[in-house]
Amino acid sequence: MKRFFLIVAAVFAVVILSWVALIGAVYAYGGVATVRVQDASEGLNLYVPIPMALVDAAVTTGTWVVPEEDWLDLDVELGDWGPMVRAMLEELDDLPDVTLVEVEDGLTRVRVYKENGAIKVRVDDEDVHVKVSVPMRSARRTLSKVANII
Repeated sequence: MKRFFLIVAAVFAVVILSWVALIGAVYAYGGVATVRVQDASEGLNLYVPIPMALVDAAVTTGTWVVPEEDWLDLDVELGDWGPMVRAMLEELDDLPDVTLVEVEDGLTRVRVYKENGAIKVRVDDEDVHVKVSVPMRSARRTLSKVANII
């Protein structure tokens, strides 16, 4: 009986370590985008981590699922924006941490900035606070995949 419990414990240890290794690999490959929404008036406190490896997989899968004529329609709508955004992200990568845009209107404040290798957006209102962070390397890779599609 003792041997059975040791085997079960070993199997659980392997499964748990496999998941830890998988999560570490996903994080190392593409990083994690995060979205945090806090709304005091509604009592909402939402935090959503989004592994960018899943976003890459979704974009790749989209090429198989979405018909080519729909991607061509998207190309007409985007025009020359794709290469411009790609060049902008490459230039942003070379900049030190910097605030790109900051707007205040009464109690509302919106800030878009680069910090620690990520593009971040922060919106602060009277009761609502929103923070979004996307790793720059992942944003570049995902944009390149989309640009290659269209």
